[in-house]
Amino acid sequence: MSEVGALNASAAAGDQRAFRLQQLLLARIYDLVMKIPDGPTAEGSVVLNGILTALERATIAAEDAAVDWAAVDAAPTTPAEYLSWLKQSARGHRVFKHPYYTRFIRNHATAEHLRKYVIQESVVDGRFDDLLALMQVGTAGPAKMEIANNFWDEMGNGKPDEVHTTLFNQLYEVFDITPQELEDSLTATALLSGNLAVLLCRYRRFYPEAVGFLGMTEWLVPDRFVQVVGAWERLGLPEVGIVYHRLHITVDSQHAAGWFHNIVLPSADSAYMRRGIARGTLWRLNSSARYLDERLDEVSELITASS
Repeated sequence: MSEVGALNASAAAGDQRAFRLQQLLLARIYDLVMKIPDGPTAEGSVVLNGILTALERATIAAEDAAVDWAAVDAAPTTPAEYLSWLKQSARGHRVFKHPYYTRFIRNHATAEHLRKYVIQESVVDGRFDDLLALMQVGTAGPAKMEIANNFWDEMGNGKPDEVHTTLFNQLYEVFDITPQELEDSLTATALLSGNLAVLLCRYRRFYPEAVGFLGMTEWLVPDRFVQVVGAWERLGLPEVGIVYHRLHITVDSQHAAGWFHNIVLPSADSAYMRRGIARGTLWRLNSSARYLDERLDEVSELITASS
């Protein structure tokens, strides 16, 4: 445990190598509850649970340190005004219509850039159905029905060939991406995005945060995927690889609207839920911004040269 404590301390101090190792270790432990094993595993180990708890606490502390708690405390208390505040918070955040999408992906990305993009996005898009399945445990009424409807869409409405994770996996075939390459190539900020999603969806105490995190994820998707589809068409890549993104431009617009109406609004009568939803929303906005800032920095010279 001392080694984990030292790793967390180094990550908190800004050591990027330690940060990646921290998030990679957390991701590997989460795989124990997100994948069916083909043999004995350490799932349920007391030692492993101690390591997991230490990693989670460090990750939570880092995300909470980036939250503007004064803004959260000043949020409206009436449900309709609260929802408007959430959306306005997103519109005013630097991640909204991020230039990585609107400038780089749309106008400058090559096929190799899109290949790298797919790898980084796999941590959330590649298992969104399982996140919804975890999240709905213990819910009831309109919230449970909304999550169920969302999940059924992710399941291709009962058509195996149209299951959304199957459609996303077609991108791996287009770009010949192997499972080992996925893990080796994932950046720390990408790993963090996937870990936050699992963290919030698997524990019942984080249900409010999961509402904010996944709701904001779906609200941001359509505009982002429009840029990806534009790049795909510009490059003339195989049509089979862009089915997932085309579908989610429409589907996630509907999902976000339903999520806000059937989950956020009914929950916003509760101060506990409002604070948690805001926390999860800001975790998503802040972590996504850091992730996209890094991706943009990697290609900034290319954008400058093409301008």
